[in-house]
This record gives sequence, C-alpha cells and structure tokens, in this order.
Amino acid sequence: MALRFGFKRLRYFFVVFSTNNGFFPYLLLVGLMVVVVVVGMGAYFFGLMAPESIRAEGIENSLDAGFIDTFWWSFKHVLDPGAFAKDYLAPGSVLAFGVFTTIAGLVITGALIGFIINFIQSGMDELKRGSTVIHEMNHVLILGWNRKVVSILRFFSELRTHQPIVILTNADIDDVNEEIRQERRSFRNVRVVPQHGSPTVAAELKRVNVANSASVVLLAEEQTSGRDQSPDISTIKSLMLLDNIAWEGKKPNIVAEIAEKDNVRVANIAVSARAPIVSSTEFVSKTLVQCARHTGYSSVYSQLFSFDKNEILIHRVEGLSGELFGNVARRFENAILLGVSWVQSGAGGERRVAVLNPEPDYDLGEDDELILLAEPRKQLSAPLEMMDDEESGASIGHFENPKIQRLLILGWNENIGQIVEEIDGHANEPVDVVITSGQTSEFFNEYKDRHIADGIRNVRLTHRQEDTATELALRRLEVQKYDVIIVVADHSQPGYDPDSRTTLTLLLLRELRGEMSQAFPRVVAEFYDKESHELCRETPLTDAVMSPEFVSMQITHLAREPVLGSIYNELLSAGGIEIGLRPIERYVPLRSSCSFAQLMHATQKANEIVLGVRIGGIHGEPCLNPGSKSQFVFEAGDVAIVLAQEVYI
Repeated sequence: MALRFGFKRLRYFFVVFSTNNGFFPYLLLVGLMVVVVVVGMGAYFFGLMAPESIRAEGIENSLDAGFIDTFWWSFKHVLDPGAFAKDYLAPGSVLAFGVFTTIAGLVITGALIGFIINFIQSGMDELKRGSTVIHEMNHVLILGWNRKVVSILRFFSELRTHQPIVILTNADIDDVNEEIRQERRSFRNVRVVPQHGSPTVAAELKRVNVANSASVVLLAEEQTSGRDQSPDISTIKSLMLLDNIAWEGKKPNIVAEIAEKDNVRVANIAVSARAPIVSSTEFVSKTLVQCARHTGYSSVYSQLFSFDKNEILIHRVEGLSGELFGNVARRFENAILLGVSWVQSGAGGERRVAVLNPEPDYDLGEDDELILLAEPRKQLSAPLEMMDDEESGASIGHFENPKIQRLLILGWNENIGQIVEEIDGHANEPVDVVITSGQTSEFFNEYKDRHIADGIRNVRLTHRQEDTATELALRRLEVQKYDVIIVVADHSQPGYDPDSRTTLTLLLLRELRGEMSQAFPRVVAEFYDKESHELCRETPLTDAVMSPEFVSMQITHLAREPVLGSIYNELLSAGGIEIGLRPIERYVPLRSSCSFAQLMHATQKANEIVLGVRIGGIHGEPCLNPGSKSQFVFEAGDVAIVLAQEVYI
C-alpha cells in the first residue's frame, strides 16, 4: 500500500512540475540517462576490458582501456539499441549490463520522442486556442472583433508590407479562425495570428507583446451588441490601460473605434486626446448624408481613401516660405495640393492642425507642411518653377446644390439620430424627413425625446410604422414625391439579415420606378457586404455606402498615419470644407481640349481645389489626380470633383 501511494505521489509531482516548467521532462530524462550510463559503466568491474571481452566486435580498448572506453561503451548502448548485437562474444556478466543499458535507452529515447511530439502538439493546440505567447515585432495589434476586421486585414494586405497582424478578442476563436479562413485569399500579404483573451486585462496585452507593436487598433466587440452594457466599455478600458503603459521604445500608433457617439468624449479623456477616435455611427451617418447631397460621392470617397491609387500624405518641402498657396498648388506635376498642416504647442501638449483649401493668396509659413494627394508608390516630384498663368476663358458663377425638400428614410438602426442631425447641419431651409420602419410610434417618440428633439432646427421629422420590404408599404408611402430616399441597414426586424431586406427593398423600388413616367428620386443605400451590393446594380440605386468597409478604410489609414484624423474630420463635418461634385462647364468650355492644369487654375478662381474629374455621367468612374499634363475633352454630364466651401441644401 505504501509503495503504491509513493508511486502515485511521484506521478503527481511529475505532472505538476511538467505543467509548471516545460523544461522539467527533458532535465529528468538527462538525469535518468546519466544514471543509466553510470550503472552501465559498472560492467568494467565485471570484466568489460578483459581479453575475453575484447574479442566482441562492440567492445574496444584503443583509448585507455579504462574510464573513457567504458563510458563510450555504456553511452552508445543507451543511444543505439543496435550496439548490443555487437556484444555477441562477451561474457554473460557484460551482456547483462548491455541488456540493462539497451532497454533503459529504449525507454529514454521513446520518452524523449513522446515529449517532443507533445511539445509540438501543445504548441499547435495553444495556437489554435489562441493562448500562445506572441513574440512578433513591429506587428499590428487588433483588440476586439467585429465585421470590420476582415476589411482591415484586406486593406493592410493591399499595402503589401507583409506585416504580421495579431488579433486579441473575447469572441469564440473557432468562429474567428473560420471567418479568416474563408477570406484568406483576400489578404495574402499579411500573416494573421488570432488570439483569445480579454483586451481589458494587462497580462493579456503583455502576452500579445503590445510593447513591441507598430500599431494598435481597438474595435467594439461585436458580441456585446444587444446587451445592456455598451460595446464601448471594453474599448475605453483598453485605452486606459494603453495610456498607462510606460513605453520603453517608440509608442505605437493607436486608433480606436467607438460605436456610440456619446462615448467619444469619454474615450478622448481616456487617451488625453492623444490618439484618433473614430465614431463609426457618426462616420457612417455623415457619409450617407453626403451621398444624399452629392450623387456619386461614395465612389469618389472609395478612390480618395483607397490604398492602391492615391493617398493623402503630409510632406515637407524646403524653400517655400513666403510663397502663395495658389502658386505652389500649380507647381506639382503628379500630386494635388489640398492644404497645409503644422504642429501647434499648447498647455495640453502638441497637436497637429490642418487647414484644407485655404485662399489662393495664403502665405506659406516656415513651419507649414503640405497636405498632398499623390500616388503612394510613385516618387513625389519636386515643385516645378512657376509658369505663366494659362487662362481657361470660363466665367465662374455662384453654385447652388439641388434643393432637398423632402427626404425618406427606410429602415431603422442606431445611426438614425445621427443621420437626422447631419441633415439638419447641412440645411438652411426646412426639410421634411419621414422615417419609415418597423418600430412602433411609442418607441420612436421615446427615442426622439432622448436623442433628437433638442438639436434639430430645420428638419421637420415624422415617423410611420411600416414593413419597408413590402410592395404595399412602398406604394402607400408614394416614394415618387421625395427628392432622396435613404435605405439604412434595417435592424428593426429581428431575425432578418439587414442586407437581405435592403436588397428586397431596392428590387421593389425598381418595380415602382418602371411604372412611373416622372423622374424617380435618388436612392442611397447602406450595405454590410459587397455581394449584396452587386445584386442591386440594376436597381434605382445611385450611391451605395459599404459601412464596415468605409469605416475600416479610415481606421487602417489612421493606424498608419494618426495625423490624418483632423483631415478626415474636416472633410466630413458640416459647415466647413467638403468634397463637392460640380458641373464641368462651370469651369471650362465643353467639347474643347483642356489640360488638367488649366482646370486646376480655373477652379482656383472659385476658391476651390480640383481633385479629379468624372467622365460619363453618374455611372462614370472618378479619375483622381490624373496629372497636370493630362488632356480632356469634356461633354455635358461630366463633373469636376473639388474641395470647396460647403453649399447648404
């Protein structure tokens, strides 16, 4: 009984030490092998070096016929079981030691192989479970998981930097691995390492080697959606942890997504306003409203912030102090000057200030850096010497956007309040906005009192409870009487895929358009997946906002260049500089040859900056930064894409 208990305790301590120290099994084997070799050397005292033993092929005395030859004989029996076959003519006592060392060697070798296999298998299991310690350097660390991660991975892949990306999330690691596996072809240029753990625990951040990361991206965990706790709580906790880390080397670029606009201020406090915060609801709402105001805005935005054609960068050029902004803008052959930026010091530390589309007679200062739109993989040319002005001959008149007097919103999600506020911010005349969704009137009135009522000035808001994915409801709405229809990703019908409902609504709108002789309203729709958008090509859709993709695009840019945050805010905010689409004949004559440099000079007369052109009407592809020497012959329906002061609806 005592012997059995002692054996159980030995086995227990072996398991405990093996679990707590990965080297213990190997140290134990080395110790066991030393003991077996020493016991095997006892054959020396039983005639191992005697003349009758030397006759055996496997026993030699050529070195010292003592310690060294005995050690070698015992050691090779432990490592090589075949050595025993060469002891054929040795005495029985020597053979007994040979049998012992050979069998013990087999046990040790088998145990060693088992430990090695177990070590490899444990490592693979840890990697699959997402519990391994990360030793990457200069990697991108994504904290959290939602539908935007796949888009972020794809955008980093388009950069072709072959950068490792580590994902730390509380989501089910098998689901994460499966989703990555399905989309792996889209991001071949990155190595993805999913890890399971809480981004709000300091030890987990240390495990994924946050101290040596190049960028940290914080996303709202999708699994908390629909619960009482805001999905932003864990993001803010992680931001506080990151802000309190004593960084030994260079601090990584940090960018965080906040799902609810009300939490943006709290997040900024958590990072002391030193990291860009992306409010996904605010961003999507702004983009939807801009698409309602400018037909074709989404395709311009996709190109402007893509990673394969053009990108916004901040560039310092020496020797431009005292030069006029308008003159410098016309001196770049393969880039477009958007504005200027500088670092401003204050009580709260340093912050970057960006001014887009300043007056052409703005004097560049010594500390001013240039904000440029340029191709990322082309060498930026130095500014050319100033050439004589080329007059375009076009008169620049006052531009007015088509008025939006009635706007219909189909569907319901968390962005509704922000969309209404954005419409109100862009309006200087009354706009009737009708929201139609599956929500009850009681729910809408409560939501309006809590999120909308205090802020709006020019929007007259009403709500109708209808199933927007039915033909009867759309007929009752008389959709033809509206100027613009916005179809949001509808979350008012639990259990239904929002993209499926959007697709069905657009198909029904196509049927209604076919029955009407008058002009049909412009239709802007929000999608989550590209595949759903592709199905709606033949519908009345004029602009599609891929909300996860657009937000992911901005997050990826900010993870690389956080200084671009102020530029993005300026482009999308109401009451400032905006991207506008203007008729080309506003600047240059139709059906006559015109260089892009001439168009650039013409737009300066209206205090605007031309970014590119769109040829072929609303279905044409935008051409941004074509180069100052590019020649065009414009026709009716072509538009100039410009940076301009906002024109209100």
